[in-house]
Amino acid sequence: MSRVSSRLKVVADQIRAGEIDNVTTDVVGWMNSSTDSVGFRRDFTKTYDRHTKADVELRAVALDESLAEVLFDTDGLKDRDKQFLDRRCLLWKEGFTGAYVAVDPDNQPAYLQWFIPHTQAPKVKAYWGPLFPEFGADTLIVEGAWIPPAFRKKNVMGEGLWLTSEAAKANSSDVVRYAMCYPEATNKGAVLGTYSGGYDVFQKRTETWKFGRRSVKFTPATEADFDVFNQQ
Repeated sequence: MSRVSSRLKVVADQIRAGEIDNVTTDVVGWMNSSTDSVGFRRDFTKTYDRHTKADVELRAVALDESLAEVLFDTDGLKDRDKQFLDRRCLLWKEGFTGAYVAVDPDNQPAYLQWFIPHTQAPKVKAYWGPLFPEFGADTLIVEGAWIPPAFRKKNVMGEGLWLTSEAAKANSSDVVRYAMCYPEATNKGAVLGTYSGGYDVFQKRTETWKFGRRSVKFTPATEADFDVFNQQ
């Protein structure tokens, strides 16, 4: 499914859920908006010791069919969470590889993250369009984070991202050096959680929509370029 098709599905889901305000916001955004995201990169050749410890014991495993059945179960979720989880499930159904899950001692999924390899660069381009720069065999694209409601407010993201990043690196080819992601600059939890997972700021991504046409610009950046780091 293309990015445009995915957007249309989101709109359809919002209409069915009666979230007309969300539909209006999205449509207005596509007509005229500009969104900055923090470009993060983790260098696997460096040693980091900054991740926050979760309130629950975690370990990272590759996502498989049995875990997916548990993870993508939307029963009992609020409509907004269902929509977000459906988008992650779509990545699984579309065949994006490199998904890892941080699980608790009872093997319950607490954190989901994709680390998509260069071999799937055409799929990344087809699905996300220009939202990622061209990337080579030394880079993994980090996307599709999800924390189930039962594990929120338990400091899961920092350690979950840390552990899944380590697992992705351990199971990647020797040429892989970087993992790269772009949380929105206004999403304080995602930005600071990514930083605590051992990622460094290296870029700003600016996505602009004008009358339904999108442009994306990447510029070098540091923490000083984003207010979220100045508010700590």
